[in-house]
Amino acid sequence: MPAFPGYGRLVLRAACALGATAAVLLGQAGGWLTGSAALAIDWTCGLYVIFRIGSARVSPLYMLLWVPLAGLLPKCTALALFLFGGRKHSALSAAKREVLQLAWSLSEGPVTTGNAVRLLGDRHGRDTLESLRAEILAARRRIHIATYILAPDEVGRELVSLLARRAREGVEVRLLVDAVGSWGTPLILCRPLLRAGGHVARFNPALPLQGKGSANWRNHRKIAVFDGRVAIIGGQNLGLAYMGERPSNRRFRDCSFRLEGPVAGALEQVFIADWCQATDEPARRFVNLLRERHPAVGPAAIEVIAAGPDAVGDPLWEAYTRLFESARTSLTIVTPYFVPDRRLYQLLGAAARQGRKVQLILPRRSDHRLLDFARRWYLRTLHEDGADILFFKPDVLHAKLVVIDGEAAVIGSANLDMRSLFLNYEITAIVREPATVRAIEGYISALTPDCTRYAEDLYRASRTWQGRLGERLSRILAPLL
Repeated sequence: MPAFPGYGRLVLRAACALGATAAVLLGQAGGWLTGSAALAIDWTCGLYVIFRIGSARVSPLYMLLWVPLAGLLPKCTALALFLFGGRKHSALSAAKREVLQLAWSLSEGPVTTGNAVRLLGDRHGRDTLESLRAEILAARRRIHIATYILAPDEVGRELVSLLARRAREGVEVRLLVDAVGSWGTPLILCRPLLRAGGHVARFNPALPLQGKGSANWRNHRKIAVFDGRVAIIGGQNLGLAYMGERPSNRRFRDCSFRLEGPVAGALEQVFIADWCQATDEPARRFVNLLRERHPAVGPAAIEVIAAGPDAVGDPLWEAYTRLFESARTSLTIVTPYFVPDRRLYQLLGAAARQGRKVQLILPRRSDHRLLDFARRWYLRTLHEDGADILFFKPDVLHAKLVVIDGEAAVIGSANLDMRSLFLNYEITAIVREPATVRAIEGYISALTPDCTRYAEDLYRASRTWQGRLGERLSRILAPLL
């Protein structure tokens, strides 16, 4: 039986959606039901909304978005929340645990030692593109790539062409793209790979009843694994906006990491679990692959963290909480979007007030203006607590890095916002190795000459009633973005 049986769940979701839709239609046609029955449906839908929101880890402001809607339009709000709301999926959690427990019983588990790490962080993403090319051409048996965005541009076409070439040469190729992140990518882009014998899957289609779970749950992971021996992870998607051969003033400033050693096997396990979820293939089909073990090649100890609606608990949030609490001297964060939950915000403020160096490096303007408004309150209060806040000006800073005490670094796909913490499928890794941490600190230091400190004009502007209103509205909507 497949690890992710699809037909029973599809029938159940179809029945639920049809029932909810019928409730909406019947409720709107007041003549079809008695007043008391319509009132009972309204109350039931309203209680359903409150229960779903109350069981999620969200800010009190987020509840202000849903609770009034539950009172005004209970049936429509309940239907929208059924299709797009929620944070966890118990059935997926059980299925993913089966895959990962099988994988970890055959390997070292999520924490590995003996790895080599290389930062791929040049100004225009050229070294990431070159590394992808080299590893695709060097792979002998299999290539597994997952990305949030596969762009239909020069970079996307080149990489698909290389993958198709390797598939024709007998290499097993699997390409997993997020159905929303790659929404504008035409299917014709991947047709050469499919014709060459490669495999392509779309993760969690957003159309009702096609996906597994909420359409709001997106696979934001960027994982490329080659022969289970080498992996590339980071924040860069596959497109000209993130990497290219020629310089571009429209390219996001970002970085990735080439990892070699046992950690590549741990990352491949995460890919296989996602692939099984997207395709309903049984996990035991990959048992020989999961059994592989690769020798140590370097000194780095790396802990892999796969967070998402299928995970037990909130492993990314838990890891950040543990790291922020343990910071003794310094805590540096580089992120494009900064909308933390209450607990992480409190830990950062406490660290700054206690004299530890808390430094945040953010884009002066990100590609999501509403999130820029949402971060204002956090930045203003952290600035008052003593945190050092820098705004990167030349480009949109898209890198996601956290360094603790110069001893540990968090790398991967996750932003420090509510969506990455509690909604998205994310992949992160905690690296503990002095040379790698120094390289990351050097990358961060190279950003600071192009930064300006938290400006007093922004500080004053955000104290006006218009600024405060914009902050509150954007903080309410931030978990949806």
